Order: sequence, then C-alpha cells, then structure tokens
Amino acid sequence: MNITWLLLGFLRKLGISLLFFLAYSYADVPLPGQSVAQNKGLTAGMGLGTLKSTGCRTLWTWTGHGNYSYNSYLSGGASIKFLGGNLDSANNLVNQRYSANARVTYSRPSYALFIGPVASLENTDLSVLRKEFSNIGEYDNEGTDTQCSELYAKIGHSIGYQSGLGFLATPNWGFNFGHNLDWTIKRILIVSFSGAIAFNLREQFDTFVENTKNLWLSLEYSTSLYKKSTNVHNIILGLTVGF
Repeated sequence: MNITWLLLGFLRKLGISLLFFLAYSYADVPLPGQSVAQNKGLTAGMGLGTLKSTGCRTLWTWTGHGNYSYNSYLSGGASIKFLGGNLDSANNLVNQRYSANARVTYSRPSYALFIGPVASLENTDLSVLRKEFSNIGEYDNEGTDTQCSELYAKIGHSIGYQSGLGFLATPNWGFNFGHNLDWTIKRILIVSFSGAIAFNLREQFDTFVENTKNLWLSLEYSTSLYKKSTNVHNIILGLTVGF
C-alpha cells in the first residue's frame, strides 16, 4: 500500500512539473538561422563566424536578419550575409547575399516546425575575391585562385525553400536543425543542412524579461553541398532577440 501511494505521489509531482514546463516554454523555441518561433511581433538575429570551402582558405562571415510574425503560424522577413577576408582588410567585404523569405510554422509548447520559400540575390566582387585568395602563400597559385573564384561565381541568384525544427530540452536550453535547398539561375543545386544549440539569455536577467519576448545565444554549424567534390562548412555564433 505504501509503495502504491509513493508511486501515485511521484506521478502527481511529475505531471505538475511537466505542466509547468509546457506553460513556461510556450512559443519560445529557437529555430535555425538565429530565429525563434514567436506568436506575434518582430524578431532580429545577427551572427559572426567563419566559412571554409573545399580547396579555399577560411573566410569571415557576418549575418543579419529581421522577421515579423503575423501570428503563430505565418511570418516573413529578409536577411543579409557578408562573406569576406581579414577583419582589418580594406577589401574585407567581397560577397553579399540578400534573401527574402516566408514561413509557415507549426508551434507547440516544447517544439516547432516550419517550411517556406526563399529568394536570394547575390553581389560578388570576383576581382577582390581573387586577390583575397592569391595573397595567402598556401593558395598562391593560379589553379586554386581560379577554383575558388569560380566556386562563388557559380552561386549567383537563386530560389528555393527552407525548413527546420526546434525543440526545448529545458526552459533554458534548445536545439534546432535546418535544411535549405536553392536552385541558382546558373542551374546549380545547393543543398544545406544545419544544427545548433541555443541558450536562453532572457530568463537570466530581469531587464531582458521586462523588455523582450525572446533573447537567445546560439552556436550553429552548417554545411552546404554544391557538387560532389565541393563542400562548404560554416560556424556562426549568433544572438536572437524578439519584441
């Protein structure tokens, strides 16, 4: 009899804890690309990291985006991504990619799924990019110079879709996974996958609780496949804020 009452007491406490967790975590699920599932309002994300392409040297990457949620399932926004060389270089911004997207999101207390179209425009200064690659001794040869510049020349403008999911392991820790597919005007298919871990900064400070709906710090890794022999690896440390 005592064992039965102990078991019932444990199950009751477990149920209360789960209900508290679900109520606490609702609509605060971090998503790929420094984004978050928010019922309504404006979200913004930014990130800094590195990008490494097959046969090319490592470059710096800067990203930023803005997104507006009309309700819990429909949102849209725009993003920008800079690709460059050394931080102290006068020609550090050699590639800019601008994107617009729309999302349909299915949100639940501890997880969220989304899918939507993406259209991207690209502006690349190949002459500066060529100098960036040729200035480093390891890749100071015409073959690698041509290979690297041709890699970015083949990307260009594109249309495609993005999808992903995020879930909360605890109210303060979340994980997400993403998938992108882009078809460029030069008929190159780009397939990308990403994964990230995120920490809830909002709940750590009263000021953030009073002035924001969401505030997440994330570390994201992504990889893109252009063709069988070309892979791109990207690591981004990002911050997402929602109002």
